[in-house]
Amino acid sequence: MTTRTALGPARKLHLDRAARTAGEAFAFDEPDAMPAPNRSYGPSLVWLSMAAVAVLGLALVF
Repeated sequence: MTTRTALGPARKLHLDRAARTAGEAFAFDEPDAMPAPNRSYGPSLVWLSMAAVAVLGLALVF
């Protein structure tokens, strides 16, 4: 006589429990919108000035 275990329902129960536990780990309140970061214009001005110098250099060459 062989004994049979029902691994299918046990595996499903285990996966359901693991999914619930994982879901609870990520169940925290998130704001809908992120606050706008403070932006400095220094790097943008550096790139803009480099582009202006490149355009002037090309205008003088051609």
